[in-house]
Amino acid sequence: MKKTILFISLLAFVAVVSCSKSSSTPTESNGSTFKFVSLTPSDSIMTVNGILTIMANATGTGLKFKWTADYGTFIGSGSSVQWTVCHSDNFHIQCEVTDANGNSDKKETIIHVR
Repeated sequence: MKKTILFISLLAFVAVVSCSKSSSTPTESNGSTFKFVSLTPSDSIMTVNGILTIMANATGTGLKFKWTADYGTFIGSGSSVQWTVCHSDNFHIQCEVTDANGNSDKKETIIHVR
């Protein structure tokens, strides 16, 4: 009986610990509101081997920016990066912003490369 209670307690603990807060709604903590306002490329069309600047506009404290793309190379880091690619296609570029409290949001833009 003790083993059964211990096992059920362990399962309940694992269930509670594995639940994580995932929210894209703004939250307020320490007087600073987290919000991912916009993701703005300098243009939506570029030439092969061109360089494009992309800006992530977000508010909050301790912001971290994670940039990803289906293909291509990022130059720099932070809220503004440059991106280049060596062949034509339509490319999805994503940015995930996370604040010091663990709040996060993602945005995506599509760049047409000719």
